[in-house]
Amino acid sequence: MLGSAPGAGAITLALLFGLDFVGATLDFMGFSDEKATSRILHSYGTQIVRDQLRILGTYVVVGALLGAGGAWVGAWWDRVRSSRPSVAVKLARGVGAALAGHAYFFARSVVHYPQLYSESFYDRGGWRRAAMVWLTEHVSTPRLDLALALLVLMSLALPLMYREGRALAARWSRATVTARPVQWVAAVGVVALLVSLGVAARRHSRSAGGHRPNVLILAVDSLRADRVFSPDGARRFPTLASLAARGVRFREAHVTVPRTFPSFVTLLTGRYPHHHGIRHMFPSAAQRAAIGTSLPATLRAAGYRTAVISDYAGEIFSRTPLGFDGVDVPYFDMKTIIGQRGLQVHPNVLPYATSDLGRHLFPAVDALPELSDPARLARRAITEIDHADGPLFLTVFFSAAHFPYASPDPYYRAYGSPDYAGPYRYQKPPLAPAPANEADRQQIRALYDGAVAATDAAIARILTRLKSDGLADDTIVVLLADHGENLYDLPERGMGHGDHLRGSAADHVPWVWVDPRHGFPAHDVPGIVRDVDFVPTLAALLGVAPPPTDGVDLGPLLRGERGDLGLAAFAETELWFTSNGPGFSPEERLPYPTITGVTDLAADDDVFMRSEWQDTITVAKHRAIRTERWKLVYQPLRQGVRWTLYDIVADPDERADVLAAHPEVARSLQHRLQAWMLEDPRMVLRGDFVVPR
Repeated sequence: MLGSAPGAGAITLALLFGLDFVGATLDFMGFSDEKATSRILHSYGTQIVRDQLRILGTYVVVGALLGAGGAWVGAWWDRVRSSRPSVAVKLARGVGAALAGHAYFFARSVVHYPQLYSESFYDRGGWRRAAMVWLTEHVSTPRLDLALALLVLMSLALPLMYREGRALAARWSRATVTARPVQWVAAVGVVALLVSLGVAARRHSRSAGGHRPNVLILAVDSLRADRVFSPDGARRFPTLASLAARGVRFREAHVTVPRTFPSFVTLLTGRYPHHHGIRHMFPSAAQRAAIGTSLPATLRAAGYRTAVISDYAGEIFSRTPLGFDGVDVPYFDMKTIIGQRGLQVHPNVLPYATSDLGRHLFPAVDALPELSDPARLARRAITEIDHADGPLFLTVFFSAAHFPYASPDPYYRAYGSPDYAGPYRYQKPPLAPAPANEADRQQIRALYDGAVAATDAAIARILTRLKSDGLADDTIVVLLADHGENLYDLPERGMGHGDHLRGSAADHVPWVWVDPRHGFPAHDVPGIVRDVDFVPTLAALLGVAPPPTDGVDLGPLLRGERGDLGLAAFAETELWFTSNGPGFSPEERLPYPTITGVTDLAADDDVFMRSEWQDTITVAKHRAIRTERWKLVYQPLRQGVRWTLYDIVADPDERADVLAAHPEVARSLQHRLQAWMLEDPRMVLRGDFVVPR
C-alpha cells in the first residue's frame, strides 16, 4: 500500500496535518484566556484528541482518493502506450495527483469562503497574504472549475494522439455508432415526462391545500432599516426593495433587546424579557424551559407545520422550546466551540470539512460564523417548502449580515475597494480592534452590504420557488430582523448591537408584510410598532387565539385605517462581553467581569450565566423609552443614575441632551419607563435605581 499511488497520496496530505500546527493557538470565543484555555484542555482533552484523529483520517482518505485518481489516469496512459511504470513513477503520480487535487480544492475554498482562511493567511502577512489577495481578486470558482475540467480532459485526451490511442478511439467510435439513438431519445423522454408529472402533481396538491394561509418569516440578522427603505438600498438589494414596494412598510419598528436570543423570544412570545425571562444570550436550561407559550406552539396546535431553518446565529432555536416541529439549525455548546477551534487550526482540511459529506463528519462546521452562506440556507428552505403538507409556518433566519459579515464569492468583494489592505479585507471579527481610519470603516460597511446582497439573492430564490409552486398567492410573507446594527455611523458609537442605546441603528428594524390573502394595499406606516406586537397581529390574521402577550393587534395599521396607535417602544441593553467599549466604557456602566468570568458550563456542556451574576447584569442594563418625538435613556452608574433626553425629530442622531430644557417631558417619560421596568415582579425602586427585592 505504501508503495502505491494511493499510499503516496495519503502520506502527502497527512504531512499537512503537522504543518497546520505551526503558529496555531487555542482560544475561547476570541479570548486568549489562560485560565479558560487550561480548563478546556483539562476537561476536553479526550474530545480534542478524537477530533484531531478524525482530521488526520480525513487527510489520509482524501489523499488516498486523489492518489487513486492519479493512478487511474496513469493506468490509462500506460494502456495506450503499452508500457509498465516503475514504482517511482507510481509514487510520483500519487504525490502529484494529491498535490494538484488538494491545490484545486484548497484554492476553490479560499476563493469561495476567504473568511475561513483569513487568520491563517491574510492576517500573517508576507507571501501568505499576497497569495490570498491574488487568488480572491483574480480567480473565481467558475474559472477554477473550468481549469480542472480542461486538465482532466487533456490528461485523458492526450494519449489518444499516439497511434495506439487513435486505434482504441476508433474501436470505441464504431461501438457507439451501433447503439440505437432512438432508444436513448425515448428513454430520456420517458424520464422527462415522469418528472414533469411529479412536479405538476406536487404543485396541484400544494396549491389546493388547507384553508389557512401559509406564513413565511424571512428574518435577517442585523438587517438595518435603511438597507430596505432607502434609495441606495433599493439599488443594491432589489429583492428586499421589491418586497417593500408591494407590502405594508412599518417605518418605525423597534425591538426591545437588540441581541438575537432575547429578541427572537420576545418576537415569538409577544412578551417583554422581564416576563419571558430571557435577558441575555446565555440563559440556563431552566430559564429556557420557563419562557411560556409561544406563537409557533399555538399554530402547531391549530394544525400548522412549524419549522425554523438557520445557520450559525440560529443556534438559539436548538436550545429553546419555542414550539417548532422542525428545527434545522446548528447546535452551540462547549463541545461545538472545541470542535470549531480544532478545525480552524487546520486550514488545509477546511475544504473537505465544509463539503456536504464533511459536515456530517464535523457537525461543528455548521456553527462557524465564517461559513454563513445564504444560498445554502435557501436550498434548505426550498426543500422544506416542497415537502410540507398542509399549512406551513416557516421561519428562515439568515446570519450572514451579522458580524463578521462573512459572505461567499462574489459578494464579499462586491462593494469594497480592491486596493484596501487593512485588517478587515474579508471579515470583521467581533473582538477585533476598532478601525483606525475611515478606509477601515468603509470596508466594514462594504462587507456588511455584501452579506446583505448575498441574502437578497437567496431570498429571491425562495420567493421564486414559492411562485413556481403556486403558493405565492396563499402565503403571508414577513420580512424582519432581530435587531439592527451600528456600523460606525458615528465613530464613538462603534459597531455591533446591544451594548448601548445611543442612536437607533441597533433597535430600529425593517418590517415588511406582504399578505395576498387579505389584500392589504402597499403603503407606509409611520407610527411606532414593537416586537411584542408581532404575535397578536399575526394570530389575528390567521384566525387563532394568541397566547398572552404584552403587545397589540396592528390590524388597523395593516389595513391603512390609521397611521399610528400612539405606542411607545421600550429597550434595554444586553450582556457586555468585554470590560470596555463604545457606549459602555468604565465610566458609563456598572462593572462586572468579562464573559469568561460570568459564564459556566453545565453537565451537558451548555454555556450558561452563573447565578451569582444574574442580578448584577440585570441591574446594570441601560434602558430607554421612545415616543414619536422623544427618547429618554436610563443609565445606572456607580455615582447614580444618569438620565438623558433627546428630541429625535430635531436631532435624529441623538447628539444633544435636552433634559434641562424639557424637565416636564423627562419627568413624564421617567415615570413611564420606571413603571415598565417595575413590571418585573422581582424589582423595586430605590431612589432612581431599579434593583432586586
